[in-house]
Amino acid sequence: MPNLNFIKKHGIEKFVEQQKKRVRVLETMIENFDDGRSRSFFCKAATLLDLTSLENSLEVASKKIKAENIASNNIKAKAKILKSILNEIALTKGVELVKRKR
Repeated sequence: MPNLNFIKKHGIEKFVEQQKKRVRVLETMIENFDDGRSRSFFCKAATLLDLTSLENSLEVASKKIKAENIASNNIKAKAKILKSILNEIALTKGVELVKRKR
């Protein structure tokens, strides 16, 4: 429904443009932060979170990685940071990115 509402309000061209940006953000996440176990998490985040939040999360993660002097090849640490940021955003928006253990 949110996609249909967006299309009604902004038009199909704007929707397609936004989706292309969303794909580029997802590609960045997978290319730079996928530790071999995070791909489906990033796909779900890219689908359920708004584009601005996704872009901001990458920026915040990059700043944190730099501030903590994490090596560029330490994918596991980088993935943990980005996943944490995305989970925080999701919680504030009432979106569940991971299944809760019962």
